[in-house]
Amino acid sequence: MSSSDRRRWLQCVGALGLAPFLSTCPKLSAQGGYPVRTVRIVVGFAAGGAADTFARLLANRAGASLGQSVIVDNRPGAGAVIAAEHVAKSPADGHTLFLTFSEALVANTALYRKLPYNPKRDFAFISMLCASKLVVAVNKSIPVGSLKELVALARAPFTKPMNFGSWGAGSHGHLLCEALNKSYSLALQHIPYKGEGPVIQDLVAGEIQIAAGSIGAMAPHIRSGALRAVGVIGDKPSAALPQVPSLIEQGATARAFALLGWMGLVAPTGTPERVVDRWVTIVREFIESNEAQQRLLAFGFEPKLLAKDVFFRAWQADVPVWTRLISETGVTLD
Repeated sequence: MSSSDRRRWLQCVGALGLAPFLSTCPKLSAQGGYPVRTVRIVVGFAAGGAADTFARLLANRAGASLGQSVIVDNRPGAGAVIAAEHVAKSPADGHTLFLTFSEALVANTALYRKLPYNPKRDFAFISMLCASKLVVAVNKSIPVGSLKELVALARAPFTKPMNFGSWGAGSHGHLLCEALNKSYSLALQHIPYKGEGPVIQDLVAGEIQIAAGSIGAMAPHIRSGALRAVGVIGDKPSAALPQVPSLIEQGATARAFALLGWMGLVAPTGTPERVVDRWVTIVREFIESNEAQQRLLAFGFEPKLLAKDVFFRAWQADVPVWTRLISETGVTLD
């Protein structure tokens, strides 16, 4: 049955008053089930960043698989709190999903005392897609190419105050800025944005001096010479930027310099299991596709497929780690 035929069939069912009997007919219920309208993948950041890029790729793949329109709904602001709250309060029918970095589901629980959603209570965990590394870079006018040189310049008495941009207050990039300040007695000023795209735009333009961002978004500007790379998160270089050493290799010891983020897909609690299972399959097929594999490499991401309960347990394990990190850096947002 085509999407248009299915819609006409449902309209007839409603007009004839037969909707209450649908559940007694499994075949008809399956045909007229999901999706019955456009599906929205909500992203908590502005267009142009890594989350937005992967949401659009996933939406294209899912639309072909579901036979229904799947669109990206950008709701930037407040470290993805606005987007997360919107999805948490949406109907649990599978037509509103949330693709997010780990901060919205992990870090925000420690950053906000009055968070308007509870990840454990409000979300059905569908699938983790990948683990993500960040790269720290500076504008080309800043004469540094290593962590040691950055620290020396930032400490120099003649250096003007330096601004560190991130894609939102409480984001991984923000925590990294505070970890640099705490670990090396610096005074970098954090500038929050509503997405990664605007951060990189201002970094290239010289409006801010330093930022941490996804390797995919940063790498073209590093290769062109518009930005200078300082180091990548983790204990080894990224395959996408093999010439850039990790911050750990350069002597950094704080947890923030080793902790990888991730990207995951969730839905409102109560979303039917068959819908969750459908999206688990869609995500797996997407991540295993050549297109996604190439984009993951370009962004410096590593495929990490964890579905449903396994994804939930990984989230549970991450919460105390991020909570300790946030406590160490002293960041709070309310």
